[in-house]
Amino acid sequence: MSAAGMLDHLAIGVVDWSDGFDVYAAELGGAWSHGGDAGEFAPYQLVYRHGFRLEFIAPGSQQGFMHRFIDRDGPGAHHITFKVPSLERALDEVAELGIEPLGGRTDVPFWQEAFLHPKTSALGTLIQLAEVDDELLRSQIRDSPRPPGFPEEQRPQRTIAWVGLTTSDMAVARALLLDTLDGTVEAFGDDWMLASWGPGRRLLVRSGSATPGGAALWADAPLLGVAHVVVEPSETTPDQLSSGSAPARRLPHDPRTRVPVWMATDRLDAPGPL
Repeated sequence: MSAAGMLDHLAIGVVDWSDGFDVYAAELGGAWSHGGDAGEFAPYQLVYRHGFRLEFIAPGSQQGFMHRFIDRDGPGAHHITFKVPSLERALDEVAELGIEPLGGRTDVPFWQEAFLHPKTSALGTLIQLAEVDDELLRSQIRDSPRPPGFPEEQRPQRTIAWVGLTTSDMAVARALLLDTLDGTVEAFGDDWMLASWGPGRRLLVRSGSATPGGAALWADAPLLGVAHVVVEPSETTPDQLSSGSAPARRLPHDPRTRVPVWMATDRLDAPGPL
């Protein structure tokens, strides 16, 4: 039996909160959810259509892991979070795959978590598993106002079609994402799969030199881990991008977040295939 996970959010490390405002709030219409200083880190979340979230984490008021992350790697993808109904059960199933948890905490009543190392999970990006009491969590964050400088004018709220990433071992990735975390395959090809947890909650996972969606999507990708974000429509497939039936354009490079963002569209006057 699977741990019945749900893809919840991608977290991106930034130097300052405002670094995510121009693209992810103003251009992509991410709705403010909540945020605050938690000591070693200062996170906030933006919500997109179908409930998927992007989280932006700046170093907090205390020296700690986010200060080290930014100093070592600079801005960029930090982790991917899956919510699970039982953290204990999820970790039991992860252990059956030979994956040892990296750490975490279970002392917060509404949020118990564990992390999977980017190498042992084969996904190249830190994976967070979280058992969450959503009602209690909402009670903790309901008085979290939008910060100064948050865009007053935003484009319509978008859908995150998928987050693309490169795995070191497709077999391990399939076992973790499909068997343990209950994803389903919407599309696949040689050395890639589009795993889904519902509309707006999808991961496009490739291994080796596969280029689902077109070579341009992966041109600046790191060897492993998060490579890009593709934005709407929610039913977009890699084959539609590579054939040009759902063309895409890349937003200008943003060194403040360093995660490439592609806008897919079904407009006939859009750019051609990737």
